[in-house]
Amino acid sequence: MAETPSGPSAAGGGRPGRGGARPGGPPPPQAWRRSFRCRETVRPARRPPARYADFAALHDSFDDADVATRRIWLVGLGSALVTGILAFGSAYVIRMMSGVPVPSFVDRTLGPGGAGTAYAICSAAVTLQLTALVQILLATARRPVRAFLWSGGLLVLLVTALPPLVGGPIQATATTAALNLCGGVAVVAVISAAASMIGPPPLFDP
Repeated sequence: MAETPSGPSAAGGGRPGRGGARPGGPPPPQAWRRSFRCRETVRPARRPPARYADFAALHDSFDDADVATRRIWLVGLGSALVTGILAFGSAYVIRMMSGVPVPSFVDRTLGPGGAGTAYAICSAAVTLQLTALVQILLATARRPVRAFLWSGGLLVLLVTALPPLVGGPIQATATTAALNLCGGVAVVAVISAAASMIGPPPLFDP
């Protein structure tokens, strides 16, 4: 009487995909974390025979990354310049025409020119910081534009709520908060639109 074959092949527990059970993977990440996941963690495993193709793709991707970085910084520098001019003009005109000490974090005895210059420097600096943030997210995040919108939205809420928290004349704090809100939303929208058009640099896959 022939013996019944035993072992992994008989029970169907051999290689995955041929009747055997697949090993369970890790649980999926939470929804709010998916935008900030590193793109390296979702890459497929590289095949050993493709090492030379990977090296060539790595060399080419550096050139593409440099082009994307130059483009995003051109947009960021242009946005910082426009934001600084608009901030200077807003503070200068409001202080000159109505006497409201805008921005509220500057001394009320300061002239319109000095207040406008301080506001312009702060606005341009925040815009450059947002540009640096989107550059980092383009290189690391799985969904860089969505991650930037989350981060930029939180920053806009912070700079909008900051003048009333610091204190000062109600007209000055309310006007400064409104200017921060409008300027922040505009800057985040422009940089995120530029990032979505430029796109992240390619992965180092053949």
